[in-house]
Amino acid sequence: MNKAVTDLSCISGIGPARLSALKSLGIHSVSDLLEYFPRDYRAESAEKKISDLGGEAIQQTRGNVVAVNYIPARPRPRFEATLEDETGKCALTWFNAQYLRRSIHPGAYLRVKGKVQFFRGIPQFVQPKWEPIDAATPSNTDSKFHAVYPASERMPSDVIARIIEEAMPLALPEIEEWFDGDLLNRHGLPGRREAFEKIHLPRNIAEAMRARRRLVYDELMLMQIGLGIAKKVRDKRLAAPILKFDKLLDQRIRQRFPFVLTAGQQNAIYDVLRDLASGQPMNRLLQGDVGSGKTSVALYAMLVAVANKMQAAILAPTEVLAEQHFLTLRNLLKDSNVRIELFTHRTKANSAKKKTGGGTSVPLNANLGVFGQHLPQTLLKDLSNGQIHIAIGTQALIQEDIEFANLGLVVVDEQHRLGVRQRAVLKSKGLSPHYLVMTATPIPRTLALSYFADFDVSTIDELPPGRQPIHTKWIRSSAASQAYQFIREEIANGRQAYIVLPQIDESSEDSAKSVVKEFERLSKGPLSDCRLAMLHGQMSPDEKQAVMENFRDRKTDVLVATTVIEVGIDVPNATVILIDNAERFGLSQLHQLRGRVGRGEHLSHCILISDADSDEARERLNAMTKTTSGFEIAEMDLKLRGPGEFFGTRQHGLPEFKLADITQEMELLSQAKSDAAEILEADPRLQNHSALRAAIKRQLGEVALSQIG
Repeated sequence: MNKAVTDLSCISGIGPARLSALKSLGIHSVSDLLEYFPRDYRAESAEKKISDLGGEAIQQTRGNVVAVNYIPARPRPRFEATLEDETGKCALTWFNAQYLRRSIHPGAYLRVKGKVQFFRGIPQFVQPKWEPIDAATPSNTDSKFHAVYPASERMPSDVIARIIEEAMPLALPEIEEWFDGDLLNRHGLPGRREAFEKIHLPRNIAEAMRARRRLVYDELMLMQIGLGIAKKVRDKRLAAPILKFDKLLDQRIRQRFPFVLTAGQQNAIYDVLRDLASGQPMNRLLQGDVGSGKTSVALYAMLVAVANKMQAAILAPTEVLAEQHFLTLRNLLKDSNVRIELFTHRTKANSAKKKTGGGTSVPLNANLGVFGQHLPQTLLKDLSNGQIHIAIGTQALIQEDIEFANLGLVVVDEQHRLGVRQRAVLKSKGLSPHYLVMTATPIPRTLALSYFADFDVSTIDELPPGRQPIHTKWIRSSAASQAYQFIREEIANGRQAYIVLPQIDESSEDSAKSVVKEFERLSKGPLSDCRLAMLHGQMSPDEKQAVMENFRDRKTDVLVATTVIEVGIDVPNATVILIDNAERFGLSQLHQLRGRVGRGEHLSHCILISDADSDEARERLNAMTKTTSGFEIAEMDLKLRGPGEFFGTRQHGLPEFKLADITQEMELLSQAKSDAAEILEADPRLQNHSALRAAIKRQLGEVALSQIG
């Protein structure tokens, strides 16, 4: 539909006040109005006698008020009335409705409408709608089925319904069909115009659901075609370097690992090697649970790049994680000729030089706009002439001020997409590297089929041998003393622990526990005989680095921290993580935090403290105690939070669903994926699908449209 056609003022009954109220709901045009879909449907019966009341639908009846009563109970005072007709009596109850004492009196004649429940055989209406009528007022004799809309105080659902019904004659003619009749018949789908009409004005629930199915299919198809376009563009863009490997190189790389690679790691490496040698840019998602060995696969790929005289970069979302990668790779590449550098503004040049034995790590300014200006010219020169083989840092590392000699591989950790802007920067430099995106938040099959359709996916579905299981327990705060006693026992056995809180400082607006207060309380109380340290995001870079070094060197027993430790912290000697106010964290976040332990040879424990009683919180916490599988956790988290919140941010360049729930639409999603591929194969520029092409432009933007010509 053309959004420029027919603004809201064309609809009768919409004045300035309603126009403002509609805009507050995100409705700015008639097409927005048509895409403001119902949240539910309601059946209303014809008006009945009181003795005939019952059933699931909204009921209507009328009668005389024969008694009233106001009960000022706290916290919910209520007003009650008894309605009577010639067949019987029913009870009416309104909460917090003192004003009704002035409006409803014995002798009044009312029509009421609402849901009916029975108490001791007497029908009851709770919070019914009502209107005063007289006995001569005609009865409502028609049963109704109508949509219920997300509403606001200024714009009730029934008003929205009337406005949409009024807009239908204007809006429906503007709706163009996207697909040919054969495809629609194959899947039993109605036309697009009919779907819009029937989702708003259905005669029954079956008609509404058939219309919804068509519009969900359209949303999924739009996404799959957008992803298919992106994949085709990726496959046809500037060829990536061909990175060769042979048996000798394979042996040399494997000698760097002080362990035998698992079957899952080896399969992932084979996938990566095929991509690197293909001549087309790799765009692979490497997923695996916490501790499954993804970094080893990434290092293997980076060493292949270095062996082919190319540079590699590993990008992390936080400096803490970047530092962890640097420490891990530095140890694995000790005494090699591969030069690695850590690019963050936190690390000190002299301490890094001392640690790496010749390699340097220099402080950088955190401001991306002047990132390169604060690098020593020698380091810029070494990076630009290829003397630095592997560069480790945050996304700032590939900004405009930084030049690589021959960047062949970019590894992105814990971010599900390298941003369009960053890729554009690299392409503007004439670089078309391979991309390997790693995540410890496993991608459920539903998302792998949808959001990551333009990625090739490798999965490491096993943990390295020797990894100990993590025992997880949920306790109430009343049992916290037992948890602290257990931590003291672990420390007495030479182990270490984390205690995680949801916020840094106490807040008058938030009752959650804080790092600062708990550190003070624990230091003086339950853990007074232990060595404690704090770690949170407001500490200076030097302070944070010193705290982590002391913890790794076992100079600290307990780290009291925020979620800054969520990813990247690898201390095998830590065997307990206690997460307080655990209901404040998402399911995948709890799993990531749990992954900070269980990284060594000792049995590890995760203790969740929470007094939460909400159904969602209990479901999350119970799930944590029942499984340590990141894949099961991810599926549960997706169902609990939905795809829009699963990653914290919506994927760039994809349409936002208004109806589709991909956790529930697997069959339709698979159909859409197959159909989108078929359409793009036969009509790659969508020349024979003008309405669909226009929808791609509206939903995905000019960039996507320009990519298909």
